[in-house]
Amino acid sequence: MNHRFLLRLVTSFAVCLLSSSCFGIVLWVTDEILGWDILPDAWSLLVRALLVAGGIITFVMVVMNLMLSLALLAEANARRAQLPDYKISRRLKRRVLRGLMAGMVAIALLLGGLQVINQVRAQAATQAAETEFNQFQIEMDQSVDQVLDLFTSPLLEAIDTHTLAEKGQLGNLRKLLMSIPSSFPQQPSMVMLVPATQAPYKYARIDTNTINANQQGQLYLSPELYASFPSKQETQVIEQLFLGELPTLTEPLAGQVINNTVPSSWGVLKRDGQVAAVVYLQAGPVDSFGQPFPNQNPYRGKNRNFHHDGPDSLISN
Repeated sequence: MNHRFLLRLVTSFAVCLLSSSCFGIVLWVTDEILGWDILPDAWSLLVRALLVAGGIITFVMVVMNLMLSLALLAEANARRAQLPDYKISRRLKRRVLRGLMAGMVAIALLLGGLQVINQVRAQAATQAAETEFNQFQIEMDQSVDQVLDLFTSPLLEAIDTHTLAEKGQLGNLRKLLMSIPSSFPQQPSMVMLVPATQAPYKYARIDTNTINANQQGQLYLSPELYASFPSKQETQVIEQLFLGELPTLTEPLAGQVINNTVPSSWGVLKRDGQVAAVVYLQAGPVDSFGQPFPNQNPYRGKNRNFHHDGPDSLISN
C-alpha cells in the first residue's frame, strides 16, 4: 500500500471539501441565522443535508490523514533504525480477513438481536400502559358517579340559580373541590362547567383556582369564561351534555375542559329535570388550566396515542 499517495489524495480531497463547506456555511448562516431567506425551502434543506454529510466525511478524512501521517512517520523511523521489513503471509491475511468478516457478522447479529429485544420490550410496555389506561378509565367512571352524589340539595340549588356566594355555598363547593383528589383513586381533579350569566359568554368554568379569598377572608368566585371553545368537537360535546345527551367520541380530544387522552370521565348535575352543570374528572396532576403538565402524560407519545370514548352511559345525579 502506497501510504504517500493515499496521504496526498486524502489531503487534497479534504481541502476541496472544506472549501466547499465554507461556501455552504456562508449560505446557511445568511439564510437561517440572519433570516434573509435567500434560498427556497427545498434548497435550504439540501444545503443543510450537504453540510451534515460534508462534516462527517471531513472528520473521517482528517482521521485518515492523521493515521497515514503516523504510518509514514513510522516507516521513516524504521528505515533509519535499519529494521527488517517484515512481510505478512497470504495465509495470515486470509485469517485476518475471515476474522474481520466473522466479527462484522457477529456485530450485525448482535445489533439485530438487540433491536428485536427492544421492540418486544416496547410492545410489552405499550400493552401494559394500555391495560393500565383502561383500568384507570373504569375507576374514573365510578368516581364520577360517586362525586355527583356528594352535591347536596342546597349546593345544587345554589349552582343552578348562580347564587353560590349569596347562599353561603361557595365555601362548601371549595371544600368539595379540594377533597376530591384525596378521596378517590388516581387523585383526580374536578372541573365544573356551568352556563355563564355574563353576555356574550356562554360557559363558566369553576375549579379550585377560581374560588379565592380577599384580604378580609371572604370567598369570592372568579370563573373562567368561554364564549366558545377552540375545538369544534369539544363545543359539540359540551352542547350535547347540557342538553342531557350522551356525546360520542371516536377521536382524541385534548380540549379546554374535556380531555379523553388521559383517564377521565364526565357527568351532569340535574335539577328539576334540567342540566345545571357538567362535572369533569381527570386522573393525575394537572396545571392551573386542568391540563397535564408538559411531558408528563404517559399515554401520549411514540406508540402510545391512547384515548377513550367517554362513559358508556350518561352519568347523572
